Amino acid sequence: MKYTLILLCCIGWNTASAQTGNDWIQQKIDSLVKSKAVPGIMVGISDQGVRRYYSGGFANKATRQLFDTATQVEIGSITKTMTAYLLTAVLQEQRISDTTAIGPYLPDSVRTNPHLSTIRFVELMNHTSGLPRLPDNINLTVKNPLQPYAAYGPEQLYAYLAKAIPDSNHKVSYSNLGAGLAGILAARISGIPYEQLLKKYITIPFGMHHTDTSAAPGRPFSTGYYNEQPAEYWTMHVLKPAGGVKSDAADMLNYLEQLIRNQQSAVVGSITTPTASINNRLLVAKGWHILIMPNQSSLFWHNGGTFGFSTFCAFHKESGKALFLSVNAFNKNNIGDAFGIEIMTKLLQYP
Repeated sequence: MKYTLILLCCIGWNTASAQTGNDWIQQKIDSLVKSKAVPGIMVGISDQGVRRYYSGGFANKATRQLFDTATQVEIGSITKTMTAYLLTAVLQEQRISDTTAIGPYLPDSVRTNPHLSTIRFVELMNHTSGLPRLPDNINLTVKNPLQPYAAYGPEQLYAYLAKAIPDSNHKVSYSNLGAGLAGILAARISGIPYEQLLKKYITIPFGMHHTDTSAAPGRPFSTGYYNEQPAEYWTMHVLKPAGGVKSDAADMLNYLEQLIRNQQSAVVGSITTPTASINNRLLVAKGWHILIMPNQSSLFWHNGGTFGFSTFCAFHKESGKALFLSVNAFNKNNIGDAFGIEIMTKLLQYP
């Protein structure tokens, strides 16, 4: 997660100019494609449930397949927002506070590590657990450089955690490991595998019929590109709760619209409450990051990146506006995040 880019976007808050309609969105997409900054891009916008979609370039350059609302992509770390949702739901159902220490819920082989016993559930979700971005033994399992997580399973993870010494400063430090452990604990406490938890709490009730940790068979999907070469979708194994979900623009707008509509839900209220801060403009909730807008309202956002995709999503509770954006290329968050923030800022300034 790169917070610097989001903060730089804030500089332009007062400079966005009013434009007729949203033709500028398509014009900018066309410009990005023409300049070869991206191979393809899909943008979905919801305004109180009314949707508009914009796209450019190709979902697959070889076949010249175009993007549409059902084209599947890897959403990457946006998965963490779903993991926070389902862990919060599980904790509430089990009447476990999110400030409870995780020690008693860890596997036996890990529970003996006193350095982990005081980490609280909320700290796994707001990146203050002190756990590193990734476990340091993950490189020992990598057989295919384009599949960095595929061979990293529970045995390797628990071996690492048994000896891990988290940083004790409780500052926000982005951790794929922490988010992965959040999903693992949700499954352990509920007795339900992570994929089934997704279905129970999110994809079925939210009408996200083509969202899962694997691509839906028989559906159109985008090819992602790593340095111009086609990249396989990641198999994330034990760390799938940190970034393993595949979805499409229509399903992702379903997701964001449901979060907006269910603001009175105990789970939604919990995951959208700030629990940590980076500075006075950038806060952290559970799974979500919060950008404080010029009118002091909150823009909830998250981005994602795999070796084939760069994604961004955001929603604004008060206005009912939401956005999902996907670029089918690695390391294009500098483009996608800035564009997503620009769109949301202008939509909020000039409805």
